[in-house]
Amino acid sequence: MGCTCRQGAPGRERRGTVNTSTVLPLLSAALLAGIAGGVAFRAHRRSGRLEEQDKTLRGELARIEAQLREQTRYALRLRTEQRGLTNVIRFLPNLVRELNQSDLDPRRIPTLLFQLTEAIFEPEQMLLFETRSPGEDLHPPELYLREQRGLPEVAPSLKRVRVGEGKIGWVAESRVEMVTEDWLNLSRTEGRNLADNHPSVKLDLLGPLIQHEEEGERLLGVLCVGGLATRSRDEKLMLQMVTNLGAIAYTNARNLSRLKDQANKDGLTRLLNKRFFMQRLGLLINSAEREAKALSVFIFDIDHFKKYNDTQGHLAGDEVLRGVARVLEQSLRPGDVPCRYGGEEFLVAMPDTDKADAVRAADRIREAIASHNFPHAASQPLGRLTISGGVAALRTDGLDSTELIRHADQALYQAKAAGRNRVLPYRGIDIGSDGKDADLYDTGTVRP
Repeated sequence: MGCTCRQGAPGRERRGTVNTSTVLPLLSAALLAGIAGGVAFRAHRRSGRLEEQDKTLRGELARIEAQLREQTRYALRLRTEQRGLTNVIRFLPNLVRELNQSDLDPRRIPTLLFQLTEAIFEPEQMLLFETRSPGEDLHPPELYLREQRGLPEVAPSLKRVRVGEGKIGWVAESRVEMVTEDWLNLSRTEGRNLADNHPSVKLDLLGPLIQHEEEGERLLGVLCVGGLATRSRDEKLMLQMVTNLGAIAYTNARNLSRLKDQANKDGLTRLLNKRFFMQRLGLLINSAEREAKALSVFIFDIDHFKKYNDTQGHLAGDEVLRGVARVLEQSLRPGDVPCRYGGEEFLVAMPDTDKADAVRAADRIREAIASHNFPHAASQPLGRLTISGGVAALRTDGLDSTELIRHADQALYQAKAAGRNRVLPYRGIDIGSDGKDADLYDTGTVRP
């Protein structure tokens, strides 16, 4: 079938006819544009989905990375805690064994506590304060710095801290453990904003050392720990373990010291008793022999003490014995060892002292007692309370404690026979001696 065309002017198309040379390119172009648009639309949709998927993947990756970091931190914390626990398990048995030794020196306790604290927390600073109550009558007691690690210089304000002063004093007063975060919660401090005791001290952990007694709690000290390299979720419990062990160690040491005092000291005068003094004297003699040094003993008793007891009563007599013991202790030289030998008799060991020096030292003690204002002393036969004594020296007067004391006691009775209130040295019986040179050593002022 063909197209109906009308003849027209040359060069013009006939009406109703289609120029295929023009339409086909347009159709092709439109088709291509449609295809391109579809492709672009599909590409756009795919690109959007890819971006959304990429965003989702990035979020998921960030979440996984955060979880990984958290797990890494958790694993690191576990390793740190495990290392701390391993150190504690390794160190604790020896520490407990040493803290429970019957002859533990209390001065070693701070070192042992610091070793345990360092094993647990690996801190930069450690400070241990102990309580000091002059005469046990000061309330509240003061804290004084017993030992520290990590401070290049100790500020004067840290050497002694009053209970209640700053954070350290507050822990002592409140007797509770505190960590860094606790200070930010004012409800823990009853609304008080407490200041540091000194800027140089890091107070990450503070714990009191408490002794539990039947009559209540007694504050022994405060442990301060700062600059922790190891932090634990149970660090407050770990701190309590350290402070409790420290309190037990101090309590045991003080109880043992008290028991030793009761066993080794005279209950009335608090001087060494005869039994323990004889042990000490034996050691002093052995040391003097080994080192070729001098040693002397001085024995004395109170003149007319029976008359004082009979006229003033035994309670007054006991007060005199305590007073003589106090004057004796105040008159001793460094190294001298006194004891109550029995009744009104006293004995002093004088290491590194020859007979002449011992007589002079003994006479100073005699003068101190004679010049002391004892109650009712004027009623005594000599008008005051006096002593008579004798001195014996190692090697020249005896080679053992028994011989030395026996010869010093003989000199004591010679002093009483010579009129009392004097000190005489022991003089052995020399062939050809008439004893007239005894006055060379007679230091008394009263003559028969």
